[in-house]
Amino acid sequence: MSLERKPGKLAQKLVLTPIRAYIERRSNVIIERNDTLDMEPPYLVLSNHVTNWDPLYINCYVNEPICFVAAAPLFRNPLLKRVLDYTGAISKTKFKNDTSTVRSMLKAKKHRRVIGIFAEGNRTWDGRTEPLVYSTAKLVKLLDIPVVIVTIRGGYLSHPRWADKHRKGILSLSFEKKWNAGELSQDSVETIYQKLTEALDYNEMDWQLKERTGYAGEGLAHYLERLLFICPHCEIPGKLRSDGDQFQCGHCGYTVRYTAFGTFEPVRLPLRFPTVHEWNDWQLRHFRQSFGTEGWDAIWGEANRDPVKVYISEDEDHPFTLVGEGLLQWSAEALHFTPVQSGKPLDFRLPQLEGINVHFHNKLDFFYDNRLYRVLFHEPRSSAFKWLTFVQTAQKQTPEGPI
Repeated sequence: MSLERKPGKLAQKLVLTPIRAYIERRSNVIIERNDTLDMEPPYLVLSNHVTNWDPLYINCYVNEPICFVAAAPLFRNPLLKRVLDYTGAISKTKFKNDTSTVRSMLKAKKHRRVIGIFAEGNRTWDGRTEPLVYSTAKLVKLLDIPVVIVTIRGGYLSHPRWADKHRKGILSLSFEKKWNAGELSQDSVETIYQKLTEALDYNEMDWQLKERTGYAGEGLAHYLERLLFICPHCEIPGKLRSDGDQFQCGHCGYTVRYTAFGTFEPVRLPLRFPTVHEWNDWQLRHFRQSFGTEGWDAIWGEANRDPVKVYISEDEDHPFTLVGEGLLQWSAEALHFTPVQSGKPLDFRLPQLEGINVHFHNKLDFFYDNRLYRVLFHEPRSSAFKWLTFVQTAQKQTPEGPI
């Protein structure tokens, strides 16, 4: 199949019926409203992005097959590429301009397809909507078709990005037709961006404060250190570790319990932050304010190195191949990869490093010299998010670096 020829109703039903049954067995699904039931394509579906399952959550309750905009690295897996091509998925390189993506969307509109976009460009780490990719507003203006806003509530608490296991609870979806064709045509791109930001603004913990609904599962705090990497009590990085439903600092002993409601309870020492969102807000501010200050290198010396495997892909027609295994470290100027055995050390200078993002939860992707590199961390508790935070902070403080 392709953008021109969408999957038939029978094929769609055969694929989605068992998926929908599975989703509804492991979550208490609620459809708040669904304006798509009476809509004819083409139209846009814009949604907040909380789990890997979001495209399936959405397509199970929309009668038309959706051409989702998907991250370009997914197309570098030969088997997955066949599936994505069959469904009419549109390749997009995260945080880089890509004219082929625009052409594909215009083609999808011409052939009366439904186009799905996760405007944040990435899944949320702490349950709140991330800043939207600005080019989404340009696409909305260019396409000039009806826009449906999807809000997924309970998805983050069902499966936080940092976690490996699903938790059973409410999964609520709302499909709201927000704008008709032509309704945004006279607006500037900036105005459209602000309207989209307001329409997609969502914080899971604000919703949970009203709902107070539990999410049952095992090891609720497991792998929380993939996101939270600075202790709020002693402010030492890299010493936090999860065990069951508890999260503890190995340096000062600060310990909290992560509850079925997605909140923290104190275990040892007074509670600093009641939610993951507030803790992450603090650690990002603390990291950026202390970055490069006196003694910073000594504090971060141990936390800025991880054993990794590095892969490279020359272009979309070539899958990833292994460069080598070794140690990844950072300095003020670059990321440094040192192989453990044979191979040449690699230095990725920060000003030339582009499109950095975290793929899934432990794969760090970036472009360097027009080639896509992937860093896979050996230790499942390692924080790729920490490395993303470092690179983005360093680049903002380097005049010639990308913002």
